[in-house]
Amino acid sequence: MFCVKCGKQIADGSKFCPECGAVQPNDSAKNAVYSSNPNNSTNHYSTVRKAQYNIMCIVGLVVSCISLLLNFWGLVGIAGTIISVIGLTNCTRRNENGKILAIIGIVIGVFSIIYALVVLLSVTGM
Repeated sequence: MFCVKCGKQIADGSKFCPECGAVQPNDSAKNAVYSSNPNNSTNHYSTVRKAQYNIMCIVGLVVSCISLLLNFWGLVGIAGTIISVIGLTNCTRRNENGKILAIIGIVIGVFSIIYALVVLLSVTGM
């Protein structure tokens, strides 16, 4: 049979995929079709559901990018960083896509915070 998430061939009756860890359905008739003839006329990848992108990762990246233009003493950068960290933890917990977007959002947000601190310190004369 084949994994419903990544499409890798796995042992018949497996409850989890050893490659991606996805839970496999208990519908043995559906899996029997794929394990008996993986090259049949219907593509066995048609049932594989792609993991969704985590919305928090995308929002965190967007907010962090906005912080490069509108920093407001680092507050927008802080918000972008927090949202990106939440998105990253959700991606890891739910096995969703968007980890790279969250990491980029965190990097941009932290850069924006550091930039705001440098500007504030230089304006105040410290």
